[in-house]
Amino acid sequence: MKKLIFLIALAALACANRESTLVQTEPIQPCSCDGKPLFKVLKVQQVVNSNFVNIFFGSCEAYQVKWEIVKDSRVLLSGTVRPITSAVGAYLGTLSEGNYIARLSGINCSGKSEISFHFSPINENKSLSKQTFAVYDSYPNFFENVAFENQTDTYSPEKFPATQIALAPDSLMGGLPTPTFGVIYDKPVDVFLKKGLDHRSRGIYVSLVRPDYRPCHEYFPNLQFDAPCISASGKNITYEEFLSTIEPSRRGFFAYPPKGNNEEGEQFFLNQPEQKLYESGLDYHGAFGRGDAIGGRAQVMFQTMDTELNLVNGPDNKSKNKYMAFLKGIGDATTGYALIMYSNTFPGVGRFQKERYPLNKSDYANIRENPIWTEKGDVEPIKGWRLSDNPRIVETEELAFYAEDGYNQNLVLKNKEGHPQRTINHFGSNANAGHPLAKVIHFVETGAYRAHLDGRKYCSQAKIIADGVSPSNNTSGGYLYNDYVGYDPQGFGAFLPRHLAFMQGMMIFFSGADYWNIWDRPKEGLNQDAYNGTIGALTYLGAKVKLSKSYYSLLELRPSLTFTLWNTEVSYNSGQTWQKHKGIDFKDTSTILPLRIGYTSDGKIAVFACRPYGVEPLNCQWRVKINNRWITGQITEKDWKSCYPEQKERKDFYLKIQ
Repeated sequence: MKKLIFLIALAALACANRESTLVQTEPIQPCSCDGKPLFKVLKVQQVVNSNFVNIFFGSCEAYQVKWEIVKDSRVLLSGTVRPITSAVGAYLGTLSEGNYIARLSGINCSGKSEISFHFSPINENKSLSKQTFAVYDSYPNFFENVAFENQTDTYSPEKFPATQIALAPDSLMGGLPTPTFGVIYDKPVDVFLKKGLDHRSRGIYVSLVRPDYRPCHEYFPNLQFDAPCISASGKNITYEEFLSTIEPSRRGFFAYPPKGNNEEGEQFFLNQPEQKLYESGLDYHGAFGRGDAIGGRAQVMFQTMDTELNLVNGPDNKSKNKYMAFLKGIGDATTGYALIMYSNTFPGVGRFQKERYPLNKSDYANIRENPIWTEKGDVEPIKGWRLSDNPRIVETEELAFYAEDGYNQNLVLKNKEGHPQRTINHFGSNANAGHPLAKVIHFVETGAYRAHLDGRKYCSQAKIIADGVSPSNNTSGGYLYNDYVGYDPQGFGAFLPRHLAFMQGMMIFFSGADYWNIWDRPKEGLNQDAYNGTIGALTYLGAKVKLSKSYYSLLELRPSLTFTLWNTEVSYNSGQTWQKHKGIDFKDTSTILPLRIGYTSDGKIAVFACRPYGVEPLNCQWRVKINNRWITGQITEKDWKSCYPEQKERKDFYLKIQ
């Protein structure tokens, strides 16, 4: 699997085209080739399995072009692009089947040409069109038929009902429907493949790593290791000509930075000029070929960049500019979204920071912010430019945990001889294990809120595998101590339990994240029941329930939801007094309840509450103010559901939409 990731990254590196850096400095003259006037539309080709078309044209000097789609002398769609290939891309998903005219006009040089073509729209959800989607009058318990997984290396997505991924037009993507809450899978989808399931039928929009990709079909091979692609006539197909057979919305890839995450990699950034780093960023567009690029941007829906170097936090202006230039290139090279891992607005390496909460709506005077995300560039090609100027570049915040963080409250740990060692405590100043859900809510609600202030999107990369970095020499990744029988000297020895994985996913949504990158590459031989919690969360988010006379899912409501975050109001004494809890508060005491609310301006309300360690309150009231009117609800002992069918008495979570 690592080889596939490596091949994808290297194939991307091998094929850059940098004409996008051209700047027009001469007077406008007729577009030409070798001094001879030439500007001609050659053909229009619809991209395979897509509502995009490529408008191919001839003209050596034209690199900035206006395109128009015309019918009956009326311009229906138009746009301006700076192509770095000999084609202009346009998204026509809003048009019906029929005959149209594609018209191109040169901008940096003069010229105009048009051609007629036929367009046949496709159903962009066609891979899921044969699924039967159930609707519900209220939420059932989707875990009832999903027994705890006793086998290793597997879980049970087939036991959950299929749900739809809600899509909405994305102006940044030229109107292409994109997920309202995008879920990206960084784990190989081997379980889905073995069971014959489409991962999108269970809420996962894009898989970044797929073991069934075929070279020269789905992706362009790394020519250092693999044979070249050959056309029907026997000619070698270049990367610039290659067209992937994967529909563009399904394309995702994972990459490391140039030279890797090591000293050599850091020196590469620090020693290269910003223009060179920008051009390096342009290379990171996945191994899906430039043949069907849209306006010079490779059609990759989601990509991740795993840069774990000191410079990602902008320790000085020099390193800030270096990394910003690289990220600008990445954002300029793809039609989709680049998820930037390990570089965040609030550098903190996963530590709780109460200063992440603003003093007022936008005052962060008490915390250092990462200049990469909050300041403008100082040198070309990023002078005066901010990352928020390209919302394709998405902050992606990693959260790691230890296996002990998932153990039950008051569990007694014993050594190999059976002698008690410690009693697990997740709360207060005497805590000896972490509180993953408090961390998820704390980081996501503050990270997403801060990103949204800048008009940026936010992605959570909260993990469910215990792979926290060892805090001292006598420990291993995933476990805090080595004095008891559960210690695994190899590290990465366990996942969080199912219920915490489920609660994590739900709270990522209710804390305002735009995307969720489920990053997990476990070693073999582990119990993967935690993924049943993950799929459970995606099922609840995508399931349609009745509101008034219509059916809605949380994903469908997402574009219009306002989340109350740390201003959520809860009462534990029948409404006599009301409290607000920040995410960071949930680790301090077991006497408060993790609860969050999302609402729409027309009065739809979604409430999620959970008891991660089974010791939190069972009864409370909540309230939310919509259009100057208070709406109040109540949670009682009988309202809770269990995440485990073998333990029906458990009271793990509450979810209601009204």
